[in-house]
Amino acid sequence: MDELDARLRAMAKQEDWPLPPAYETAMDGLEEQIRQGTLVRAVNRRLGKRVLILAAVLAVLACGFAVAAERMGWLSPVVDDGDSGLLETCSVQVDQTVEGNHCNLTLENAITDGRVIYCLVTARYDETFPDIDKVVEDTLLMAGSWADVISCWRVDQGKEPNTARFILATGQVSENAPENREESYLGREVELVVKMLSDRDTGVMHVIETYTFHVRMNDSIPVREAGWPDGTQAVVTPLRAEVWFPVEETSHDLWLEDPQSAVTWEEDFLTKQASTLRFADGGTLEMEDALTQRIQRGTHAIHMEFVEASEGETTSRCHLSLLSPRLLDPDSVTGLELNGQWYEFPAA
Repeated sequence: MDELDARLRAMAKQEDWPLPPAYETAMDGLEEQIRQGTLVRAVNRRLGKRVLILAAVLAVLACGFAVAAERMGWLSPVVDDGDSGLLETCSVQVDQTVEGNHCNLTLENAITDGRVIYCLVTARYDETFPDIDKVVEDTLLMAGSWADVISCWRVDQGKEPNTARFILATGQVSENAPENREESYLGREVELVVKMLSDRDTGVMHVIETYTFHVRMNDSIPVREAGWPDGTQAVVTPLRAEVWFPVEETSHDLWLEDPQSAVTWEEDFLTKQASTLRFADGGTLEMEDALTQRIQRGTHAIHMEFVEASEGETTSRCHLSLLSPRLLDPDSVTGLELNGQWYEFPAA
């Protein structure tokens, strides 16, 4: 695992993220309009629940960061429910604040679907605190001894100086999970531990702040499940969509022979998958919409694993778990479009 870890880190460092030419041209134009005072601004616009990211502001403040951060999922909109009422009926209003050495953290809201937890938090930090955007990349939320879902993305700068709001996700979704897998989080008193890490002062990554919250999670949440004759299955909750489908070839043997080849094979396999969940209102959840999950520092992707064939099955299955940037309404799912095939959900 140490060798694999080193190779993954090297791959992440070598990855080139150039700014698209069209993006640079658009941002240059916006910046020039701002400087000349000719930028057309909308007036009397009512902000909805989603955070509106102003491209003009990003162009002036952090054009390069915006592109990299968007790839990490930090600039995703605030998780909302599309006016479906799910947030109000299913989430838990927490409003707990824990003081840290140089940063106080307030847990505002939490919601779980049993396997995954989303938390909305606000950080208030002093002038000595490290760059908050770098800290966000290295902030972890745990709700047990281990997790295979770890994600943190920036929501906004906050309403006051030296504040930032972001959403943390954690959970256990793997079918290849060890025996100490947590029971469903629904209705449980859960200890949520947030750890912020930084290497600014020492050059070595270490924990600089730790916060512990105790939250009684929501008791229930809508879930929609469906299965089809070819072995494809889907589960949709307000927080995520999970899809299982049969595959002829997996990377299991490659991991034993050559871990680097296994990583490359899985990356290629993932780019070829096309999954779109469709809803009655015309909305969709596609793979590119899914929030990335942290594999390790600098390496982010959606959760994918291969599940070996069980008794009575003839082929292995691929398992995709897609975190949603908005709360989904499982009852309004109409179907799944997967690699050119249409799978209709039965009536709710």
